[in-house]
Amino acid sequence: MKSAVVIACLLAVVAVQAEQKIVRGKVTYIASGTVYTSLGRESGVQDSTRLFITSDKDTTATLKVFAVSSKSSACWIMKSSRPLVIGDDVAGKVIVVEEKKPVADSTQVTSQTAGGSLPNARALPPVAVQEEFLKVQGRVSAQYFTSLYDNSAYNIAQPGIVFNLRGAMRDVPLKLDVYANFRTLSVGSQSPFSKGAINQSRIYDLSLNYDDGENVLSVGRIIPVFSPSIGYIDGALASKKFGDVVVGTTLGYQPDFALRGVSTDYKKFALFAQYVTPDRLSLSVSTAYARTYFQSALDREAASMLVSASLASNLFLYANTEVDLRKKSGSDFIFSPMLTSMYINLNYRITSSFSVGIGADASRPYYSFEAVRLVPDSLLINDLRSGMSVNFNWFLPGGIALFNTYTPRNSDNGSFGSDYSNYSSISFNDVFSTGINLRSNVNLNANQYTNATGYGFSLQKTFEQLVDVNCRYQRNGYTVKQTDQRDNSTTFGADVMVFITSSLSFMATYDRLDGYGTISNSVFAEFGVRF
Repeated sequence: MKSAVVIACLLAVVAVQAEQKIVRGKVTYIASGTVYTSLGRESGVQDSTRLFITSDKDTTATLKVFAVSSKSSACWIMKSSRPLVIGDDVAGKVIVVEEKKPVADSTQVTSQTAGGSLPNARALPPVAVQEEFLKVQGRVSAQYFTSLYDNSAYNIAQPGIVFNLRGAMRDVPLKLDVYANFRTLSVGSQSPFSKGAINQSRIYDLSLNYDDGENVLSVGRIIPVFSPSIGYIDGALASKKFGDVVVGTTLGYQPDFALRGVSTDYKKFALFAQYVTPDRLSLSVSTAYARTYFQSALDREAASMLVSASLASNLFLYANTEVDLRKKSGSDFIFSPMLTSMYINLNYRITSSFSVGIGADASRPYYSFEAVRLVPDSLLINDLRSGMSVNFNWFLPGGIALFNTYTPRNSDNGSFGSDYSNYSSISFNDVFSTGINLRSNVNLNANQYTNATGYGFSLQKTFEQLVDVNCRYQRNGYTVKQTDQRDNSTTFGADVMVFITSSLSFMATYDRLDGYGTISNSVFAEFGVRF
């Protein structure tokens, strides 16, 4: 009798089966230590997902996602045996939850069994797994930063809480996104609760989004994912997908500079389109046209384009550009297209161990018409500054990697190359099989005012995949050309990351700066919970 009841229960359960799958993408952009990839929510990637940089079946870097959109993710570098480049292969393991249908209904179990009769057996009701009406996932972090100077009047304290949350409805494709920090800054005090603290909170994303795969409607504070060059908007976005093409529009108010409250001074309207092909070229093209109004007067009009493509298995292209369509002329705002910014990078992997990249960039200041309306045209700087970059990555046997990037620019006097920067690094992975990673760097910078040099090194080791420790040292010096004034600075730092559980983590950073006429000690700590 007991065995029959057990069998009935097992047959009645509707199980939720979690399956794992591997998703693959590319590194699309690298800036200020943040790595952007082509893997987003549509690929199953979530906040705190770990991604891996691969090369010829070897894992060369580990990334951790801290922000994710439908088609891309932003990551921290947790560990790397070499410098990363645009076009690197990215892979990750994600969980796909599927509802498994019952093998048999429990009501089909009767009192007659193969082993005899069960005259008093009752039919067992089916057991169903009911999903939550609103499922919330994400990460909440408590942070604290302080800097102590030899002059206590400059001491600062900054406590904060960061929310990166995503809520999904059970029966409709409706999602709620929240990405914000709530911080205060105290100057001249070590107390995190000083009465004179300055509110430095920011709301980067607070939106309600409907997305059924073809139609998207978003309301709140948003950045158009199909064309992020449009910038923040407090308003609404609507788009529709036609095959491989997405077209849409967005309108609303431009948030104030502090990204806290809603400002109605500036209104923004934009049209955008994106084309993505699923073939091996992985081509993505986004275009946007945007207008900004100050009250009811046109304040800025611009067009932009972003292109990323795998031109071949070992050739990757990334480019973006923006053109201002109007400029100030006296008291008028006339139609006069002018390049505002441009960046293009082409990366070619010659062999599995050697790759080169070449890029070009150009930029000029752009002005809000309302901000410069009363400024004489002769005082506005409209010169286009341009430059290029050349880099290589070379991975040698024994875990040795070399990286160099050279960036010459045109100077104010018109000469090209007198302003430049050069950054070189060499890294040793798993030195003498100790698990220690060693990195060193040398950087050179020159412009018409100063010459600067710097060098540094870091030691990093992970213990049992639970604790990551990094110690670093950097020394920089510069010389003012006209006065021959010289100054040096040294920085010593240490970072510790502890993975307490799969959902709890702790990170702490210490930096000591000695230079520029002062000494400071800075500490940053963060405790994060992922759910």
